[in-house]
Amino acid sequence: MSGPPFPVSRLADGRALVNLGSSAQVAPGWNNVDFSWLVRLGRHRRLCRLLNRVGLLNQARYERILRLDAHGICWDLRRGIPFPDRTFDGVYHSHVLEHIDRDDAPGFLRECFRVVKPGGLLRIVVPDFEKLARDYLGVVARLPDRARMEEHTFAVGEMIDQMVVRSPRHRANERPLVRLVESLVIGDTDKAGILHRWMYDRFSAGQLLTDAGFEDIQVRDPVTSGIAGWRDFNLDTEPNGEVHLPSSLYIEGRRPSGPRAA
Repeated sequence: MSGPPFPVSRLADGRALVNLGSSAQVAPGWNNVDFSWLVRLGRHRRLCRLLNRVGLLNQARYERILRLDAHGICWDLRRGIPFPDRTFDGVYHSHVLEHIDRDDAPGFLRECFRVVKPGGLLRIVVPDFEKLARDYLGVVARLPDRARMEEHTFAVGEMIDQMVVRSPRHRANERPLVRLVESLVIGDTDKAGILHRWMYDRFSAGQLLTDAGFEDIQVRDPVTSGIAGWRDFNLDTEPNGEVHLPSSLYIEGRRPSGPRAA
């Protein structure tokens, strides 16, 4: 699917890079694509300001909306990636794949393959199921004398909470009127698009990338990448160096430059 002809932004060095499911975690010069309710609401800044003033949009969310890319593309990725073949030098998405049905994930990664140039990179970030499982087993090994049940509950929740919870946890801290409005307008975790539908480790994620046509699969960390200048984009880290989403898996694959790239 090539989609409508959205203009392609480029960095000063001429590279075209795209961030899928970007929300407020954006970098200058990138093409940012997202369809979350926050992004859709953020298209109406005056309304957001009013909702914030009357207490229907809390300050943290309002400040997040202000960080959104004003020129970002509001697009439902279930319809495909809205750019022509071989458009980008790099494709990136963070904590997006786990929200896609397991059966649909291969098709989404084939779309990523389609829009990246031969020799270009795909970088994906997902919750690291292997690390979360090790953390859980580490707590279990220390029970009952050297670990608390609170640690056990937390470790289990890190693995499965977002796969089973129906009402977003943060909503419980909102005022009753805000909770009612959000339930009616945004809906539960499924409708809001924040429900986890599968979990990945370096083996399953790597196999998905391979099956989609990528090669040279490598596990990275928050500040290293085959995408030149990665550290300066602050997409997996905050400007102060703090990791944006701990317990994540960072993995990259390259579209072949040779015959397989056709």
